[in-house]
Amino acid sequence: MTAPVASNTPSVNVFTAPGKAIVGERPKPFGEPLGFDPITSTLIFGEHDAVLVDAMGTVAEAEALADWVALHNRNLQIIYITHGHFDHFYGLSVLLDRFPGARAIATPKTVEAMQSSFVPPLSQFARQLFPGQVPTKLVSPEPYEGDTFTLEGQDLRIIEQGRTDCPDSTSLYVPSIGLIVAGDVVYNQCHMYVGDTTPESRRNWMAAPDRLAALGPAIVIAGHKKPGAADSPSTIPDTKRYLEDFDRLKKTATSDQHVFDQMTELYPPWVAHQSWLMFGFPQP
Repeated sequence: MTAPVASNTPSVNVFTAPGKAIVGERPKPFGEPLGFDPITSTLIFGEHDAVLVDAMGTVAEAEALADWVALHNRNLQIIYITHGHFDHFYGLSVLLDRFPGARAIATPKTVEAMQSSFVPPLSQFARQLFPGQVPTKLVSPEPYEGDTFTLEGQDLRIIEQGRTDCPDSTSLYVPSIGLIVAGDVVYNQCHMYVGDTTPESRRNWMAAPDRLAALGPAIVIAGHKKPGAADSPSTIPDTKRYLEDFDRLKKTATSDQHVFDQMTELYPPWVAHQSWLMFGFPQP
């Protein structure tokens, strides 16, 4: 979507890559065949320049994203990575090859969190899951020490969220247009990666949407969303409710399948009915 804006304020468009198959077996004998949930990247752009948030995970996705960015005919200045999951930054080298003038940044904690994705066994495991689709060259963003950067004079503010679906997650806030690019703090009609959480980390994650809601956003872009879903502020309470429901069911359910069945019944229109999202990714 493109936000209606006044003169001298940024606009925003969202690129959504659909879900995709993964080579391998489900970690649990229920749910859809092994696959990956749909994922977003966001372009924030002014009259001349642009900022891209997140860089996809596979070669095909990153090349399609680069083509889409080029259609906007802006100078891509910054690629900001919200967190350390490889599906949001393995495509970075493809983007930087296409836009060599861009600077890739993330918070120091996020850069540290993503380092395990650059060395075996994780990088080799990713290549097994996505044969021929993990870039040959994997690059890291540079650590950015500030909490704000600018696009044509407009502030883009980094919100550090701590542990959500991964350690040291962040969101990006653009006050001039009421935009939050939430990263994986928020999901939009897509089953959430709660399989790597604990009761304690879920409590922190439940608090993170409240911090975003307090900003009174007009547009909220989730890190993962159902293709075509509106980028609505309602995704913030929806995310918190999903976490609360999962937390409640984990305490009372008699089996993992019971948790899975109950969650899919509670959220029937949501996509990515993957058992690994609820119970952990297949291990290398």
